[in-house]
This record gives sequence, C-alpha cells and structure tokens, in this order.
Amino acid sequence: MIAGSLTLGDIVGCLRGVLAFVPILLAPGYCLAWALDFLGFRGRPAGERLAWAIALSFGVVTIAAVMMGKYWSLAAFCSLCSLCMAGLLGIVAVELWQQPRGDQRTWSRRGVALAVAWVLFVAVELVDIAVGKRLYLSVTIFDHSMRTAFVDAVMRTGVPPTNPLYWPGHAVPMRYYYFWYVLTAAAARLGGITSRQAMIASTAWAGFGLVSILALYCRHFLGRRRSGEAGRWSRVTVALALLAVTGLDLLPAITKGILRLPMDADADWWSPDQVGSWMDALLWVPHHIAGLVCCLFGFLLVWMSKDFRGGQRGLCALVAGLSFASAFGLSTWVAVAFALVLLHWMAWVLWREPEFRSRLPVLLGAGLVSALALTTYVAELFREASGGAAGFLKFGVRHMIDPDAMLAVPGFAQLAVRHPRIEDAIAGLILLLPGFFAELGFFGLVLVLALRAARRMQLDDAARTSLVLVCAGLIVATFLRSAVVQNNDFGIRSILVAQFFLLLLAVLWCEGAFGAPGRGLALAMLWLGVAGTVYQAVELRVYLPVQEWLGRPDQRGFAEQAMAWRNGFEALDRSVPRSAVVQFNPEQPSDYFRYAEILQAGRQMATAMPDCASAFGGDPASCPAVESGVRRLFSPGDARSAAEARGICSALGISYLIASRWDGVWLDSDGWVWTLPAVADTGDVRVVDCAAV
Repeated sequence: MIAGSLTLGDIVGCLRGVLAFVPILLAPGYCLAWALDFLGFRGRPAGERLAWAIALSFGVVTIAAVMMGKYWSLAAFCSLCSLCMAGLLGIVAVELWQQPRGDQRTWSRRGVALAVAWVLFVAVELVDIAVGKRLYLSVTIFDHSMRTAFVDAVMRTGVPPTNPLYWPGHAVPMRYYYFWYVLTAAAARLGGITSRQAMIASTAWAGFGLVSILALYCRHFLGRRRSGEAGRWSRVTVALALLAVTGLDLLPAITKGILRLPMDADADWWSPDQVGSWMDALLWVPHHIAGLVCCLFGFLLVWMSKDFRGGQRGLCALVAGLSFASAFGLSTWVAVAFALVLLHWMAWVLWREPEFRSRLPVLLGAGLVSALALTTYVAELFREASGGAAGFLKFGVRHMIDPDAMLAVPGFAQLAVRHPRIEDAIAGLILLLPGFFAELGFFGLVLVLALRAARRMQLDDAARTSLVLVCAGLIVATFLRSAVVQNNDFGIRSILVAQFFLLLLAVLWCEGAFGAPGRGLALAMLWLGVAGTVYQAVELRVYLPVQEWLGRPDQRGFAEQAMAWRNGFEALDRSVPRSAVVQFNPEQPSDYFRYAEILQAGRQMATAMPDCASAFGGDPASCPAVESGVRRLFSPGDARSAAEARGICSALGISYLIASRWDGVWLDSDGWVWTLPAVADTGDVRVVDCAAV
C-alpha cells in the first residue's frame, strides 16, 4: 500500500468510526429522554438536549450493551442502535419542521466547529503516519496496542471476551473491566472499520462525554452564575478552556533538557504516581474518562433529585444506579474511588448539611440498582479470579516524587535497609506536598484559595460540596494503592474524581468566587499549565521519531520495522482465518517494538509478552510452559526444524507462526521459517502454517 494512502485510509476510517458511535452514544439516550421527557428534556435548548442525550447514553447504553452482548449477541445490540438512530433522525426531522430557526444556528456552527477540531486533533495525535517505507507511531501505542486487541477480542469472541494476549492451550475469559471495548467493537461493526480505527474514534467520543457532563454540571450543579473577570465568556466556555490546563509538568521537562538527561516519552511520567492532564487521560485511557462520566452523571441526578418528587426521584435513582453500574465495568478504579468519595460525602451530609439529606435515599436506591445490575459481572470476576489475592487495594502513601530521592538524606539509606516499608512511607509523606504542588499547579492554588474561603463561610452549596469531594478524592487517591499490578494504577486513575471537582472550583474562581488574593500567581501557573499541555501534545506525536533520529538503541530502526509489520499483518489478514491462534517473537529490543506487533495482530496470541499476560485472564501457572515453548521457537541459537516446530505448536495450540527478518531464526535456511509452508510473505515478514502436516 502507498504510504500516503495508508495514513489517509486510517484517518477516513477513524472519521467513519466517529460517525458509527452516533447510534451508540447519542441516539439511544436522545430517544429514551425524548420518549420519557426525562427531566423536562423536550423543553430544553438543543445544545443541552445533546449533552443530556450523550450523558444518558454513556450511563444506560453501556450496561445494556454488555447485557445484550452476553445473553443475546453483539449483532442484536447493533440492530437496536440502528433502530434508535432511525428514531433520532425522525424526531429531529419533526422538530426542525415545527420549530423556526433562530439564534441557535450560530451556536450550532460554533459547536460543530469545535467538535470537528477535536476529532481531527485526536486523529493527528493517534493515527500511524506513513512516510515512504517508515511508519511513525504515537507513544500512546504503549496502551492502545493492548486495548485494540481487547476490542478485536470482543468482535471475535463476543461478551465476555477471551483474553487475546494469553492462550494456555485454550480460550480463557478476560478478567478486566471490558465494557468500553464492547461499545467500541459495536462501533467497528456498524462502521465497517478496524478495531484500531474504532479505538481511536472512541477516544474522540470520550471527549464528547466529558464535555457533555461538564456542561451539565455548569448548568445544574454550580447554580447561579457569578459576575467577574469571566463575564465576557459563558461558564461552559470557561470550563472547556480549563480542560487545556495541566500542572507544572513543563518544569521537570525543562530541567531534564538543561541537564541533558533522557526525556520522558510523556511529560506526566516524571512522577511515579502521576496526575495526568485531561488531554493525556483522554488520549491514553478513554475508558477511564468514560467511567468518570458515568459516575458524575449518576451523582448529578442524585444532586438534582432534591427538587423532584415521587416518580421523578425514583427514575433518577434507577438511571443513576445503571450509570454507576456502567462505570464499574468501564473503569473499576474510578468507580471504586467514586464510591469511597460518596461515602465520605454521605457522612458529611449527615453531620453538617441537614438540608442535603433528602438526596440520600436516592443515592442509596441508586446503589441498590447498581449492585443488582452488576451481579453477573462481579460473579464473573470472582469466578475467574486466581492467584489467591486477598484484595485489589492496599494502604500505602502515594509516590508523587520517587522516594529514592530521599536516600541522600542522612539516615534514610540506613532506614531503607532495615525497614524499607517505613522508609517508603516516610519519604512518600515528606514528598507529597512538593509533588502535589508540581502536579496540580494552578488547580492546587485554587484549592488553597477555596479552603481559605471556606474558613470564612463564603462558599455556596455547590462550592462546599465540590470542596468536600475534592478533599475526599485526594485522600482516597493518596493513601490507597493498587495491590494487583506493579504500578499504582488505582492512584493514577482515581484522582480523576478530585481533578473534576477542582475544575469546577477553578470555574468559580474565574468568576471571582474566592476573592482576588494570589491572582497574579494563579494566572502565571494557569498559562504555564496551558504550555505544558501543548508541549505534551507535541511530545506524544514526535517522541518516537526523534528518539530514532537520535539513534537511541531502544528505538533504532523502529519506524522501518513498524511498516514491515503493518504490511506483513495485512498480508496475514488476507490468508489467515480470524479464529486462528498466531505467535510472533515477543522478545524485542524494547516494549514499543512488541506493542507494534500486538497492535496489528488482530488474532488470538499464545503470549504477547515475554512473561505472558495472565493478569488479564487465565491461570498464571500455565505461563512457564507457554513462555518456554515460544522462546524455543524463536531462539536463534537453537533453531527448530519443521517437525519440531509443529510439535511445539501442537502442544501450545498455535496455528500460525510469524517471523520477520529481524528475528534471529530468519537466518537459518534449514529452520521452520523456510521449511514450513508459507501463507504470506512480504520479503520482510513471513507467516507460516505450523498446524498443517
């Protein structure tokens, strides 16, 4: 394929994917809200109706898609979405016929322009850019490769999907929060696109969900708008602009540049337990943002229920419960953190805010609905649990700055040897404040100003509630850690809850809610945060090409190999059944090389990692045998004959082997690469049938 047409084809596929999500994450919510006149939906302005429809779709359609996929089929869910799309078009046609056009046209053009700009930005950041015989990938393949494989697994195996990264001789169900991949797989089917293109399109829609819930909070949570410096701008405009502000991550990057230290692939990676920018979270982990949207939507309904009676309160509890259930399957970390934060909020309401107590029955009802809706999914997780883990969370101090930085302080090195856990906790506590100052930046200063205003009883209901939720969110994200993975994934993702309500407090600060103190410093930190986001966006796109150009060992030749694998796997697609089990060489110069292979595979893999990927499903006890067999196949000093390769493939359940000219076994003319029958050969990549006799 010509390089330019390859990239253009991917961009077109992503745009088709964005349109394919309309019947999934807009049409069902719009039709449901219109049919029920949900919270006066029919009488609301067009822009607000879109926000309600998207938020409602995120909350209700997600859990519905999983249930339909599990007990019926993914095709049935796609058909239902198509019917909803027809209903949406019918409703809009009737409304446009009956209502004259007014000032909404200007708003619509502006909104459409912003949406198109966002979609194009996502495409430019994430698609593979082909130049000649080179393929330049974004740093985000570090995560997107596996998530693309998860989407493909749903398309191939249904709901729940099998773990595509590990095959201990048989299919193993995925042990992971996979709800987002069900929606993305449905979009891939509706749009007739690849799982990779659908995954990129889903990132754009996570952004639409975040914008929708932010707009709803600005209108229905923050209350009456304040006058002030932001008087020229609408509250929603200010909130959207603040999404482009991150912490002071640019300063560590500048420091590393001055000292000529190796640069991080992502500006947020300077901190072990990073506080990511909104842009970074959207581009890397859209499913976590989607989970946050569902949590926030459920809480917004609980908040608004204070003004409702009878049936509307019950409806709010039902929809909020379904939304909380969707959140748990989209991002278990965010959902669990939000539940812990709401427990704190409930205690605060019972202690200090008696006028809020009418909301608690709705919240408790939503919790009951959520528990019932998640019964089968939770049972599925426990059924597939292995390893005897006592839990998935543990107490531990967040590492905002690497605790090893304290080893130079007298006494800490000795303490680290004698009592490493105590040293780790003390170092973490000491480094918390400077770490949060750097990571939160402008938003950290807003928090300080809000706390100062709270002491003077100058905050309204929404501001007080936001402040309580921020403090609870920071406590949860600071003193609880992941116990099932090496990195603190819980801490990194759970802090999104605090970040959102900090964003709302920042909106109020822009309206003059907390007074003028610190305004000059705040503006300086704000613009530094904007610059940090811009730097981060550029870095994610150019880091790998620049590192290769500089001759870094871990990236040398990466673009050429990525293009070769792309062509090789496209040839594989034309010759190998989708149900086949394939295997490539997982031993690569760096993770990026391996992720480029996973990204293109589109099939079940025996093992995608040198140490398997049983964390996503399957018994890790079988991993050593799989790992040993694959290593024997691709060991250059111990090349296998065709008969030996067939024996290993038979034992592991592998049907096709994939070798490239960069693998050591490629050079053995008597080995399996050249003696097994080839089903695809591009000159750089050769796919052989190791099951045929």
